[in-house]
Amino acid sequence: MSEASNNLAVGVRGEIRILGINREKTRRVDGSDSAYRVYFELSEAPSALWRETFDREWKTLIPAELVQWQEAGVDGRFLVIHCALQDVANSSLPQLKDAVASTNASHTKHVEKQVAEQERQVKVWRQERKSVNDWPTH
Repeated sequence: MSEASNNLAVGVRGEIRILGINREKTRRVDGSDSAYRVYFELSEAPSALWRETFDREWKTLIPAELVQWQEAGVDGRFLVIHCALQDVANSSLPQLKDAVASTNASHTKHVEKQVAEQERQVKVWRQERKSVNDWPTH
């Protein structure tokens, strides 16, 4: 692995996974009889880029008319969705898993592009340094 990818790898995390529902944090939405804020624990706290990518992926994966009803987002190490409890197993959780998988794939591509660009920049810099060092000083 090159210097560039080593430097970037320090900040790169593994794929985010949903570990399970946190029943202690899950609460009914104020003013609603059936909507809950359901908290799913994540394998780690996602980066800002991952959170932004998730927001975009979530909005593309679920029908537009459900985006407001099934609002989802990241809160620290938790993925939070507003939904009815009876919808969790059959629709909300599978949709969240799809969104997390899409987000992980998009995030990985982005990180790979960053690593490739850093490696390219290091290569250019090394070639420049070699040209300068090889230049006759007489």
